[in-house]
Formats: sequence, structure tokens, C-alpha cells
Amino acid sequence: MTSRRHDLKSEITSWLSEALKNDDLQDLSVNILGNTDKGDGYMGDIMFVHAMGTSKQDPSKEYNLVLKCSKRSQALRETIPVERTFLNEMSVYNSVIPIFVKFQKDRGIRTPFDSVPKCYGTFRGENVEVIVFENLKKNGYDLWPKKDPVTRRHLEMVVSEYGKFHAISVAMREQQSNKFNELTNLLGDHFKEFIEATDFVNLFEKMIDETCELLKLDLDERILKKWRDFKNQAHYVLVDMLENIDGLKVIIHGDCWNNNFMYKFENGNRNVPLKVAILDWQVSRYSSPILDLSYYILGCISEKELEYLDEILITYYHSFTDQLKQLGIDDPEVLYPLQQFLDEWKKYCKFGVMLAALVMKVCATDKDEVVDLDDFAEKGEDISNTFLNEIKDKDTFRKRLRPIVEYAVTHELI
Repeated sequence: MTSRRHDLKSEITSWLSEALKNDDLQDLSVNILGNTDKGDGYMGDIMFVHAMGTSKQDPSKEYNLVLKCSKRSQALRETIPVERTFLNEMSVYNSVIPIFVKFQKDRGIRTPFDSVPKCYGTFRGENVEVIVFENLKKNGYDLWPKKDPVTRRHLEMVVSEYGKFHAISVAMREQQSNKFNELTNLLGDHFKEFIEATDFVNLFEKMIDETCELLKLDLDERILKKWRDFKNQAHYVLVDMLENIDGLKVIIHGDCWNNNFMYKFENGNRNVPLKVAILDWQVSRYSSPILDLSYYILGCISEKELEYLDEILITYYHSFTDQLKQLGIDDPEVLYPLQQFLDEWKKYCKFGVMLAALVMKVCATDKDEVVDLDDFAEKGEDISNTFLNEIKDKDTFRKRLRPIVEYAVTHELI
């Protein structure tokens, strides 16, 4: 065990020597503080590290780091695009975010989009990809409990940040189209690759059957039938619709479930978020902003706040258009009218509705029930089956999903 830990320590030191090379460090020493639980990361594992070194500017430079490391299982890497999704996220941190930051700075933005963790650098080796981040927990950030819906303040903060983020794409496409096209060309559609590499369309069909059984005593037959019939749209929603987006397109985050957001709170009061950091940009791509919005809102909202969904959407739209004005777009409401936004919401939010069936189950899953994708891949099983396991906390699953299904049907979203 001591030898294995020493080998890992040596390996991490070599990763950090490359990732932190701009700091020109000498005498780099590493202390491994821990890692997340098995199965917590689907395509990667997280390690927490404290590192120290010396440089010309600082004789005692100190780092509290999070290392996001790709899965090494060859079976898994041959099944799903592990390497390509990591390289995609590296492109976001090495190119997209820095260029977006400069674009905002050049225009003197008062409230820039900066809701991402600091990335110190990346490492790519044989059968492994590593991204090195600041440890946000040391700066007072924390995850929101995945079983609990977020508050209205959380919702409005995140959709406002998405509005600012999406606005950069629109302004840059108008003002620096060649540079923006270069950025979009860096990003692949790895969500599509993931769907094609697995039986995920069939998974979502089965998830709707499972949730119909779960909700049969909670919903009237008309609503239940509409939800049951929604499974017939699985291929359209996950494949055809996404390939034929004909509305506004921007660079999106792409993976908007609860655990990809960390919040900084006011004096420890978890109901008063001050800032948010958006994590996991592996499936970031060029597509409709409605995918981010619907995935986040419908995967995190409470039954109470669903009553105010229209207001939450307007919060996003105001953030988006206000940011466009700051970025030099004179008539953003003409460029992207409110009615067009609302029409596109109704057209494309099917994506978030369908993902909610899976997201709510993942959120209700206890730690000891999480299945590691490595295990399934090594056995030659389709990894989509990992999400069909029985869970103990069906009550949370049912309570979280029921209002989403009811809202989607009664508002004719599916």
C-alpha cells in the first residue's frame, strides 16, 4: 500500500510539474489529502492535493488543488469518449474561457461572467488526462445537497450567469466572427457521441416506463398517458431535435445537473448564495441556450418555484439582453426578441423534461447505491444499464419528479 501511494505521489508530481510549468516551480512537493467516493465521477475521478514549491517570485508557493483525472479503464475508454470529452473540457479552460474573459475585459464589462473555478493547467499522458483546479472548498464554496431542490435565489443566480455566458457568444459572433468560429470548431458534440456509443435512447424509454409505475397513484390517467407516450419521442429529443436546432445557437455548458454547481454562501447561510461556480464542461458544445436552461431548471427546481417558472425565464432573458448591451449590441431585443426566446423555450425544453426523469433518480440515489461505470464496462455490459438499478429512496425520486411531469403535460411542453 505504501509503495502504491508513493507511485501515485510521484505520478501526481509529474502531472503538476507540467500543469504548473508557467509558475516555474522548483522543489515541488505533494501531499495527497483524499479523493471522492468510488462512482462519484462518471468519466473521471477527483483527488484533493496540497502542493508546495519555490519560484523566483515566491520562496514558498502553496497550492490547494483539485485534480480531475480521467478514468483509465481501457474497456470504458473504448466504450465511451472519455479521452475526447476530457480534451473538450481542456479546450474550454485553455481557450474558450480565456478568450471570453479577454473579450469582456476589452469592453469594460461591469459584471463579467467569471463563474468558473480557476484552472491552473492541464496534463495529457498515455491513457490519462488531468485538469488541475483551485480547491473551491478552501474559498468557502460547497455543493448543494443533491436530494433537495434549490431555492429561488439559487435558480435566479444560475440562470443570470447563464444569460451572461450565452451573451458572450452572440456578441462575439457579431463582432469577431472568425475568432468565434475558431472556438466553436474546437468543441465537438460529445453528448451526441455518448448517445451513439450507448443504448441511452432505450434507457430513457425505460426510465419513462419506470417513472410511470412510480407515479401511477399520484397523477390522473390523462397526465400519466401523456407522460407514457413521451417515451416515443426519446429518439427525436435526444438525436433528431439536437441535430436540427434552427433557433439561436451559442456555446453552452451542457451538463447542468445539481452536482456541477458549487455555491459560496453568506455567513454560512445556505439559503443566501453569494456566488456560483459552474463545473464540468466536458460536453460543452455549440447549440441552443435552451438546453442549458431546461436541463438546469427542471433538474433543480422545487414544486413551489415551478409556479414562478415564467418569472425565472424572464430573469434569464433580462440578464442575457443586459449583458449584450454592455458588450456593444445596441438592440439585443431586436436581435433576439422575447417572443422568439419563449417560443424556443417551448420547442426545445423537451430536452430538460426528458433528462429530468434520469436526473431525479440520480439525485435520489444514496452513496452506497452508486454504480461505477468501470465495473460495467469491464464486464462488457452497456453502461446505460447502470441507471436502471433499484434505489431505496423512491419517495424522494417520486416527490421530485411528479411536479415536473405534471407541469410539462399541463403546459403542453411534451
